[in-house]
Amino acid sequence: MSMEPMLYSYNDNSVLQATCQQIGNPMLEKMAAAYADQNSRDPKNVRIAEYGCSGGRNSYEPMETIIAALRKRTPDLHAECILEDLPSNPWSQVMEEYPRLTANFNGNVQVLCAGNSFYNQICADESLDLAYSYVAAHFLSDSKPLTSHVLMHEANAAERVEWETHAAKDWENFLLLRARELKKGGKIMISTMSRDDNGYSWKEFSHVFWNCAQRAGSLSKRELEALCIPACLRSEAELLAPLRPQSAAGDLFKVDSLDFLYSQVDGERDLDISVLAPLLRRRVEAVWGGMFLTQLAESQNGRKPEAVMKDVWDSFEDELSRDVTRGWLYMQCFYLQLTRK
Repeated sequence: MSMEPMLYSYNDNSVLQATCQQIGNPMLEKMAAAYADQNSRDPKNVRIAEYGCSGGRNSYEPMETIIAALRKRTPDLHAECILEDLPSNPWSQVMEEYPRLTANFNGNVQVLCAGNSFYNQICADESLDLAYSYVAAHFLSDSKPLTSHVLMHEANAAERVEWETHAAKDWENFLLLRARELKKGGKIMISTMSRDDNGYSWKEFSHVFWNCAQRAGSLSKRELEALCIPACLRSEAELLAPLRPQSAAGDLFKVDSLDFLYSQVDGERDLDISVLAPLLRRRVEAVWGGMFLTQLAESQNGRKPEAVMKDVWDSFEDELSRDVTRGWLYMQCFYLQLTRK
C-alpha cells in the first residue's frame, strides 16, 4: 500500500510540527549564508526545494528564511521555489498559501508545485542549490500491512524485519536522489521525528490508537490488519548507515552536522484536559487519518471508511481524556545537514 498525504485538516492541526522550525530555521539561515559565501560570483538565480510540503502552511517560514539570508548578499536575487508532495496532496491549499511568499519579495519569487513522491527524482540533475525537508522523510514509499501493531517499532520481531530492510533502502534512495538533484556544493537539511533508546514522539499515541482499534466493534479483523502507519522513525545509527565512507551516498555527501533536539508548543502542557484531549485527537487524526481511510478503502468492504473510523477516533479521544500523561506533546527530531561533494 502506498503512503497517502495528510487530510485537508492538517494545515490547521500542524502547530506542533511547525515547532521544529524554531530550531531548524536558524540552521537553514546559516546554511544559506554558507552557500552564498562559498560562491565566488553572486548567483542571480537560485532554486530551492522543499520535500514534503503537505498543505503548505508550514512552507512559508523556511523558504522566507533561506531567501532572506541569500538576499543579504544579493538583493536582487531571483528565487524559484519547488514545493513537493504526492499527487493526491491537497494542492488547492498549497496554492492558497504561497502568495504570502511571493508578496514578501515583491513578486521576484516563483513557486512551482511538484506532484510526485520524493522517492522519485523531482528536479533535473545538478539543478538545485538548496533544499530542506521537515517532518516528512520518516514516511516510507510503501508498506505491507502489520497484524501485530499499527506502527513498525511496536510490531513483533518477525514483522519488523521486512519493514526495517525496506526502510533502510528507502532512506538510502532518498539520499541518492537528492545527490543527483543538488549542484556540487549544494546543501540540504533534513529534519523529522527520530528514535533513541528512550523512545520517540507519538509512541504513546500509537499504543492508544492500536488498543482502541482492537476494541472497536466497527472494524472487522481484515480491516484491523489493514491499518498501519507507513513510517520509520530512525535512530542515529540508521541515519548515518548509508553515509558511511566509501558508500554510494557517502561518496556524494559530506555530513556537516547531525543534531537531536526537542520542541513543543508553548503553554500547551498547561491546558485543561477537556481542551487538550480533542486537540490531540484532531492533531493525530489529521496526520494518520488519511492513511487509514485509504487503507480501509483498499480493503473493498463496501462500507464508508469515515463511518468505520469514527468510533475508533471517538474512543481515542476518550482514552486521552482519562489519562493526560498519554498525550505526546513534544517533537523529538533529528536535524541532518549535508553538502553535495
